[in-house]
Amino acid sequence: MEMFTVEFEEDETCITVLDNTGELEDVVALLYDDYCHFRQWNAKANKFEVITLKPEMYLKLMKAWDLQEGAYDIVTVE
Repeated sequence: MEMFTVEFEEDETCITVLDNTGELEDVVALLYDDYCHFRQWNAKANKFEVITLKPEMYLKLMKAWDLQEGAYDIVTVE
């Protein structure tokens, strides 16, 4: 079983992806209107490692999971 949680706050969505093997620390995605932060605890440094993306970058990352090797451009229609 692969576990994750989704929690909604007033201005934040928090997604926690659990490593069921216990080998790695959980990964938390903190999603806001203007930024997406990914954090994972680093026990050696005794702090969180954080990666920050714009929502558009996060969308591209999620879409890339279903694509083959290559260069892509996402065209949005408004």
